[in-house]
Amino acid sequence: MSSQTRLLERPPAPVEVQPPPLRRPDPSPAPRPSTPAAPTKPRTSIRQLVVGLIALPLTALPFVAYATLTPEGRLIRDRVKVAMSPPTLPDLTPAQVAAAVAAAPRYEGAVMALAYHGIGSASDGEGGFVVSPERFGEHLATLRAVGMNTVTASEVAAAFAGGKPLPPKAVMLTFDDGRADAMMFADPLLKQAGMSATMFVIADAASQPGVYYASWEKIESYSRSGRWDIQSHTAGSHREQKAEGGGSLPMLTSRASGETLDEYRQRVRKDLDKASDAIEARLGRRPVAFAYPFGAYGADRTNDPAVRDVLAEEVRRQYGLAFHQDDQHTIPLLDAGHDRLGLRRLEVENWSGIQLLDHIRRAKDLAQGTSAGPAPAAVDDPPSSDSQPLTPIAATPAAAPPTTAASGAGTVPRSGAAPASSPAPAAVVIPPATSPRVTVTAPPPTAPPATFPPPGPVVTSPPTTRPPTTSPPTTAPPTTSPPTSPPTTTCKPAGSSGKCAPGLN
Repeated sequence: MSSQTRLLERPPAPVEVQPPPLRRPDPSPAPRPSTPAAPTKPRTSIRQLVVGLIALPLTALPFVAYATLTPEGRLIRDRVKVAMSPPTLPDLTPAQVAAAVAAAPRYEGAVMALAYHGIGSASDGEGGFVVSPERFGEHLATLRAVGMNTVTASEVAAAFAGGKPLPPKAVMLTFDDGRADAMMFADPLLKQAGMSATMFVIADAASQPGVYYASWEKIESYSRSGRWDIQSHTAGSHREQKAEGGGSLPMLTSRASGETLDEYRQRVRKDLDKASDAIEARLGRRPVAFAYPFGAYGADRTNDPAVRDVLAEEVRRQYGLAFHQDDQHTIPLLDAGHDRLGLRRLEVENWSGIQLLDHIRRAKDLAQGTSAGPAPAAVDDPPSSDSQPLTPIAATPAAAPPTTAASGAGTVPRSGAAPASSPAPAAVVIPPATSPRVTVTAPPPTAPPATFPPPGPVVTSPPTTRPPTTSPPTTAPPTTSPPTSPPTTTCKPAGSSGKCAPGLN
């Protein structure tokens, strides 16, 4: 065998397979393959939610401020509130009813005139002269529980003129200005109580109502309900003006700069005619009662003493009754013997129902010594109420403390407050009840006085100070006791005897 053959038959040598060389790790990290970014939507949503929650109160802040800090905003808020949840008359507990019955006075042939201003929010800064719907509801529930009968100014005018007599325990609920809040809150409560009220309307304000005043359409609907008696509060004179001699005074009781007394008369006559014509055109009947704006009738807050008589003559041409709010501590029940152009109303504050009855009782006790009309019929009174002497009204916690308004001409007592130098009215002492009947007596009937307001009450205390009067007393009074309403040329602050109509100043 040849060598070549042997080579061909020899098996091939095994082939060594070399392993791949080992790679040392690279100290620099290799770039990672790109991957999609993790979703960030949940985190962004949470951030947006937090920002939204923080910004939401800031966005609502202007609306909250408007509805809280402005009169218009409060009225809009109150309208929504009444539409969603109308006020309801409260249910008195048996204990409350028993206390009310014990405190309630009884009388006939007379009426208690009450003056409310606002119902609802303190929409004009009058403080105590704006009562809540809950408090007004308590007043109505208390009056109803003791059998008080509400009457309107029209019914009082008819009774004083010899028409249908007043019911026993008559009360007249009155409001001024034609305010939207008063009618809006009071009407459902009056309906539930089965009672009525009188609204003295500013005719020009009802023609351009805005938010603050009820429109003629609203007033007409309230009048049709039978619960509201609409009377006059002037057409456009519920404001102040720059008066002759300088200063700002109520338009109805002052002469404007350069205005003669005859021009003043014509201006007042035109205004009262306009107010009465507007009410008659809207409601089909002419008003018979009038409320003096700011309670001013010319005894003070005037720049001409002759204004008072002129104003009385013009008011008498139009109306059978006229009301003001002077001398709040001595307001009696009203009867046909009082001066019908100087009838006084009690300004209701934030009293409880029992406190309201206490004020009515004091008015009854004052009427025993001041009524100039026929003596009302004898009526029964609970011995527990009449057998104790009454404390002066100034001692009652609910009564407003005396306050004054500074003026260039001196110090003017605000309506509802006695002069600073005069003591509170003395208590009218009623003898212990030895008989179940108490008779309210009065002097024989006389002709109504020619001027107003009526003389102050006669009390049983020693004559240390003279009672308020518009004529000189028969004997010289003490030199330290000023009259109840000193003449002045400075206007009383708005809010104590009515309010200055917004937008009409």
